[in-house]
Amino acid sequence: MAADSLSAIDLFCGAGGLSTGLEWAGFEVEWAVDNDEAAVETYRENHPDVDCTTADLSGYTLPEFETGIDLVAGGPPCPPFSVVGRSKLNSLEGRDATTDSRTQLWERLRDAVDKYEPSAFLMENVEGMSSATNEAGESVLEHICGQFSSLGYRVRPRVVDAADYGVPQHRKRLLIIGTKNGRRPPKIEEWRSHREPATEEEREARLTSNPEHEQPQETLDRWVDDPEENASSKPRSREPWVTVAEAISDLPPLSPAGTRADDPHPPAATDRYELPPVTEYQLWAREDAPAAATDDGERPVLHNHEARFHNLTDLSIYSLLGAGTGWRIGDLQDELQPYREDVFADNYTKQQADRPSSTIPAHIHKDGHMHIHPHEARSFTVREAARLQSFPDRFVFPVSRTAAYRQVGNAVPPLLAEAVGLAIREALEAS
Repeated sequence: MAADSLSAIDLFCGAGGLSTGLEWAGFEVEWAVDNDEAAVETYRENHPDVDCTTADLSGYTLPEFETGIDLVAGGPPCPPFSVVGRSKLNSLEGRDATTDSRTQLWERLRDAVDKYEPSAFLMENVEGMSSATNEAGESVLEHICGQFSSLGYRVRPRVVDAADYGVPQHRKRLLIIGTKNGRRPPKIEEWRSHREPATEEEREARLTSNPEHEQPQETLDRWVDDPEENASSKPRSREPWVTVAEAISDLPPLSPAGTRADDPHPPAATDRYELPPVTEYQLWAREDAPAAATDDGERPVLHNHEARFHNLTDLSIYSLLGAGTGWRIGDLQDELQPYREDVFADNYTKQQADRPSSTIPAHIHKDGHMHIHPHEARSFTVREAARLQSFPDRFVFPVSRTAAYRQVGNAVPPLLAEAVGLAIREALEAS
């Protein structure tokens, strides 16, 4: 199978994290679909050559394609399968996670596989799907795998941590990969490129003194001889996990109450890079960043780097927290209680600079209490959250800040998607 013939479609595409990684792995995404208009707007901004449709797949007629599809991929909505989502649904009167309509949307991906008969399929979802049960008390995962097996696919489910694939974030996800015509599904764990640091020295940020470093951290291309021709070379060695500091320390400081001019404090937002990149990850993230014309030529433009508003109580609590520490609202002293725990059960967590971030969920669009900046009294900006999801800076979110946060939290990390894409390519091209 020629590498240039590999095509894919992306169901429940969101902002396009999965498509981005698959494209890096050499797939040509022919079509994508999502029911969220704001997500489709972001997708089209960053994938102008892909036919992206706004539609509710639950009642949508799948399109016809002139040529075959090699890979059907997608991440059906996950709230009914996540541990937190199941708990919230079951706590609501008249609601049951096992009968929530979104638990059936994975069937649309199955229908697409049945219709197009691709050489492989990929389903991405939350780790909680592996422990979820349906209305009959059966394992959801076993039922799903059985459905795809009945279509003639060899299926391999795996739970992975995105940090093991170069993403500066611990994010455990369930990947269900299936291959047709007797091919063996890839062992995605063989494509891990990063690992837990073995020493304290390895936890320190790996700095590069030369912004024009000849070998910045590319995507997984750095381990593949020629990704356009050969996807058979797995990572030859594993680097320590990429940390929060390595990912975002070059981004300018912000102050939630700052102004843009004549203010000694940092601004609330900026579109300028003040420092050069100082780590390989930052070099990679800033490659091909958007530019704007100036009197002196072009300058790179930093998008989506704006501090959200925080009230004085929250900012004070942020300042009290030490690196890597967290408080449940109900654990705070009475005089520090900002909210009633019975209506706002949440955590305050300051992220550690020398560790990967904790999982960034879609909930970040409501508040940033669980993702407080390691050194500044504020939560992460959209750009910082996007960096921690492995979106490069050239990926722009042209929507409201609230929508952008939600899209980042819902996304498949592109670097993880790339690793999976390369693994699937190897499986398909080996036969």
